[in-house]
Amino acid sequence: MSSATPPVPAVRVEGVSKRFGATVALVGVDLVVPEGTVFGLLGPNGAGKTTLVRVLATLLTPDSGRAEVFGRDVVADAPAVRELLGLTGQFAAVDEILSGRENLVMFGRLFDLSPAEARRRADELLEQFDLADAGDRPARTYSGGMRRRLDLASSLLTRPRILFLDEPTTGLDPRSRNQIWTIVRELVREGTTLLLTTQYLEEADELADRIAVIDHGRVIAEGTGNELKERIGGQILEVELASAARRDEAQAVLRGVGCGDPEPEARPDRLTMPAPRDGLELVEDAAAALRHAQIDVSNLGLRGPTLDDVFLQLTGAPASEDGQPQSSTPAAPAAVVQPVPSKVPTPGREPERPARRLLRLHVPTPAEVRSALTDTRVVTGRNLRHFVRQPQLLIFSTIQPIMFVLLFAYVFGGAVKGALPHGVKYIDFLLPGIFVQSVAFRATQTAVGLSEDLERGVVDRFRSMPMARSAVLVGRTVADLVRNVLIIGLMTVVGYLIGFSFHAGVLNALACVAVVSVFGLALSWIFAFVALTVRGAEAAQSAGFVVIFPLVFASSVFVPISSMPDWLQAFAKVSPVTLTANAARTYALDGGVPGSLGGAAAWILAVLAIFIPLCVWRYRRMS
Repeated sequence: MSSATPPVPAVRVEGVSKRFGATVALVGVDLVVPEGTVFGLLGPNGAGKTTLVRVLATLLTPDSGRAEVFGRDVVADAPAVRELLGLTGQFAAVDEILSGRENLVMFGRLFDLSPAEARRRADELLEQFDLADAGDRPARTYSGGMRRRLDLASSLLTRPRILFLDEPTTGLDPRSRNQIWTIVRELVREGTTLLLTTQYLEEADELADRIAVIDHGRVIAEGTGNELKERIGGQILEVELASAARRDEAQAVLRGVGCGDPEPEARPDRLTMPAPRDGLELVEDAAAALRHAQIDVSNLGLRGPTLDDVFLQLTGAPASEDGQPQSSTPAAPAAVVQPVPSKVPTPGREPERPARRLLRLHVPTPAEVRSALTDTRVVTGRNLRHFVRQPQLLIFSTIQPIMFVLLFAYVFGGAVKGALPHGVKYIDFLLPGIFVQSVAFRATQTAVGLSEDLERGVVDRFRSMPMARSAVLVGRTVADLVRNVLIIGLMTVVGYLIGFSFHAGVLNALACVAVVSVFGLALSWIFAFVALTVRGAEAAQSAGFVVIFPLVFASSVFVPISSMPDWLQAFAKVSPVTLTANAARTYALDGGVPGSLGGAAAWILAVLAIFIPLCVWRYRRMS
């Protein structure tokens, strides 16, 4: 009789290694997580817990080894894996500008729920997570615990088969922590598999069916909480001294009655030492020896081993009250603990890397195209809400261009008048150039917005979801395109108030707006790549300003290039800003096909052809 096929585990990890430059994050990790269980990953900061979760969530590609989620390879079958999982990272990855309800509806639409179903699930989860009263408030007004609950709710819109919780209660107060624990227990009762990383020993003991201790990228012990405690052996003697100055003396006295080496301890007046022999007899001997040495104690007692003791024995660093390890110097695992074997790469050899194709050619099905368009529309709408709901962005986007129009028209108009073509007013010459200047400077906000999403973990949430990979970037740049058209319209109104007019009719006016808007779209892709490469909103904005400022002012935006020095004219004539401004100006003033349109179009097409693939390549390979 043939034996039954064993069930496919929720997670299987075999020999997974990951390196970031000279830093080794994971070394030959092996794990199996049965379906329907809570598996805890316990370890200090920098142990590799988050790296492993990011590998399983398809956010990182391992250098070697293999990882599967319900039998699907996280590298070869990543889209299918994303259909099965929910991810709650170390930080609440929610959109702070949107309300709690809008966050859930947005993520629900990106999970391919219908609008009605997304709204229904949002209402259910707001009620379940005790957020119904705050559902219509901006998420930025939420407390830390409320944001964490909203973050967790966002991962449960489609009831995933497995949920990755990366330190879900770090930084929360005890009440908020207990609320998260209650939610986790409810999920377990409903049959969800959970992989939980934590630095809180109590949390691992309370929630996890099995625990793996990970340190310096290696799994060094695994078992149930009780199994790990039993490996410590014996009991623990705790002594609180009346004077910390006599700690070394007390340690020597206690060693004399059979106690082991003390565990690392944050408090200098306390000793925690293994008690390998009969507990009561040891306590009596310890008390007598301390009394004989005239060392006063305020407390002396025995207790059973806890996960704190396991953690200390394995990593050599105690966990503080907030879960953070106190010591940065690791100790070797104690002899009584049998470490889990790990596959260590052969010295001198690079880990075997899974084959990765430079380009992934895939012909989308009609259903995939419709889904991608929906995802792009949802992300675009989200970014446009940001523009409307952030007054500082709205003011900067509208007031600054208007100030440039008024400043140059009234302050510099007289000085420039002599260099203008015969019969052309300076405001008519200036405004098409201001259109170009405005979209050029505004393109840097593409980098700022995308960088902020990266820093807040929103992009990681998008990347872990079964949504179109193109939607994040296309939605960002299309929203910027819409914003640019609106700003050009506003500047046109202001221009008409001070004497500007389109001289070549409506169609040519629309052509003027179109060429400027497409130029702004191309620049947005450049700065999307900047955001994906230069981490940090401030760094991205600074990098953009350094590029855009000289291009704009060394161009025909404000003055004819004939008024410039010869050496600068050579640069300005071929500048994409000049070519676009001249094309827009021709459409606005004269009509017909601008002579610079070919050059402007060549620049725009070249930028799009180069930077769209670069952005896609960088987005897929983000770490």
